[in-house]
Amino acid sequence: MAFLIILLAIELFLLWLLSRRMTQNLYVAAFLLTKSREVSIGFLSLIFFPGTVIHELAHLFVAEILGVKTSGLTLVPEGLEKTEVRTGSVSIAQSDPIRRAIIGVAPVFVGLGALGLLSYFLPGLWQQTQLDAAAGTVFSNISVYLLIIAGYALFAVSNTMFSSPEDMDGFWPVAIIVALIATALYIVGIRVSLTDTVAYDVQLFLSGMATNIGWIVGLNVALFLLSKLLIHGVEKLTKRKLVAK
Repeated sequence: MAFLIILLAIELFLLWLLSRRMTQNLYVAAFLLTKSREVSIGFLSLIFFPGTVIHELAHLFVAEILGVKTSGLTLVPEGLEKTEVRTGSVSIAQSDPIRRAIIGVAPVFVGLGALGLLSYFLPGLWQQTQLDAAAGTVFSNISVYLLIIAGYALFAVSNTMFSSPEDMDGFWPVAIIVALIATALYIVGIRVSLTDTVAYDVQLFLSGMATNIGWIVGLNVALFLLSKLLIHGVEKLTKRKLVAK
């Protein structure tokens, strides 16, 4: 079980790195084409809109469940004239550090749940699409369209589910305190024991999540390479490069 937890942590870290680079590459390609920061940001916001909706609603619903007041839900880009741009936001009232930390990381867990759900349906949709293709009815059945929608949702959610530095404000002190308490309890001999049935179910769940996240990481690696090729193609088409300053 420890191996699965470590594997999941590595996969999530890779997914986080890929999501940041993916967004950057798509922005660069759009900016090279349009030479407009506003249009480029609008393009990104449109592509990642489903993921942005899930991200911000995760903050909103978890805050409301925890009794923290919210306001000002926005699902359009803000701060176009600034260096940092938010594609969506929700205002959260002041609260204690624990609730603030939970609200901050909520999109990660909601995103993981959404990815797990999508990954559950994708294999069946893919198999059905293959059968439809063999029968020559691929475009007359709904399976291929559902497959495209699910694949797009997988892309959008996996690249927007991670919390921003602003979301994580105050999270790490709470995480460190919880880790220290857990370590102290372990040292003094307090353990959380699971029954064989529960341990098996947890291991089965972690194994499934590791497999699903692994496939998503692989998909994002492929999309990242495609985005690099896209930038190269746009640079050749427009005869210009974006030089970082």
